[in-house]
Amino acid sequence: MKIAIVHEWLVTWAGSERVLAEIMTLYPEADLYVLFDRLPADKRSALPRNPVGESFLGKWPKIDRSYRNLLPLMPAAVESLNLKDYDLVLTSSHAVVKGLLLHSGQLHLCYCHTPPRYLWDMTEAYFSRSFSGRLKRAASSLFLTRLRRWDYRAGQRPDAFIANSDFVAKRISRIYGRPSTVIHPPVDIERFAVKPGPGGEYFVTLGRFVPYKNIDRIVQSFRYLPYKLVVVGDGPGRNRIEELLRGQRNIRWLPYISDKEWGELLQKARAFLFMAEEDFGIAPLEAQAAGVPVIAWGAGGILETIPGLKREDLNRSDISGPVGVLYSDPTPEALSQAVHFFVEREEMFQPESARKNAGRFSRALFRTRYRSFVADQVRQMFGDRPMPGLSGLSERTDHAR
Repeated sequence: MKIAIVHEWLVTWAGSERVLAEIMTLYPEADLYVLFDRLPADKRSALPRNPVGESFLGKWPKIDRSYRNLLPLMPAAVESLNLKDYDLVLTSSHAVVKGLLLHSGQLHLCYCHTPPRYLWDMTEAYFSRSFSGRLKRAASSLFLTRLRRWDYRAGQRPDAFIANSDFVAKRISRIYGRPSTVIHPPVDIERFAVKPGPGGEYFVTLGRFVPYKNIDRIVQSFRYLPYKLVVVGDGPGRNRIEELLRGQRNIRWLPYISDKEWGELLQKARAFLFMAEEDFGIAPLEAQAAGVPVIAWGAGGILETIPGLKREDLNRSDISGPVGVLYSDPTPEALSQAVHFFVEREEMFQPESARKNAGRFSRALFRTRYRSFVADQVRQMFGDRPMPGLSGLSERTDHAR
């Protein structure tokens, strides 16, 4: 039985690529396809093996710098991939590869990191700069309407969906009208040493400088707090961050650090700060793996991963081993209040509790759950045909193409 694994593109090494690597490790005989591959050489070693095929976008010059401007071509690119010789197709999708064109004898299982946010939830945040001006906005409205129609049709093509969180499962249901099974992404907890105890030298945040991450609001908050902050990241909002950092001696900015340096930075962190409505959010759990508490806006996937303490919890007698603090509004003022709330109770947040929480999302658990899900779907469609690496069969309901 032939297996193909399909991922959108290889440009950087982030959360979805780490999931891809785990899937590839589970099925070492599977062939990898992408729309295009521009993964930097220093990241290449993290990929278990190289792609065997790309779409026509693979020949596009400097596509790693321009691919976000090529959205109109993405549906044609994914539909051009020829996978007719494969029995099982496993997609890792945050954009378009769920829209593969396959025949009825093939099984397509899609691990959905998110339905495209630039189409359904955060269009203004993604395109406000690109589509300024009345004429551009009119053209973009037509383009986005067509792309949403295609994306909805693409969402009907997989035989079954896996969602990376309950939050994403609800969005898959709302947008595509499809059920899904939740399997949280893996966190490589073993690569993080646990910090020796509560406290530390600074607060820390990490993320791309894009609007929905709200890194600028975190920086704004610390302009008026008497604590040190380390900001890790870069992106389109760099100018705004640089402006906020002028004259701020308590805030340090690191545009890029290695995985090793990230682990070392967490060893002296008092808490990790988070102000994004993410579909899941790997960075807060990496901080937890190092024993670092999380102070986060209580929205999106964070509600599934960080059982955070709130002001109303203080009168409860069953609170033990808290791992974070949640606040209700994505504003500098709300974060400032949450930081003060945390500092007053910092000794409650023991590193061992945070590490234990991160353990709920280990690589081993992901592999067990993903392999079991795939084996279940395969058995229901193909019967008991032998397949290396597949086990844990259970009942399934087919979705008609």
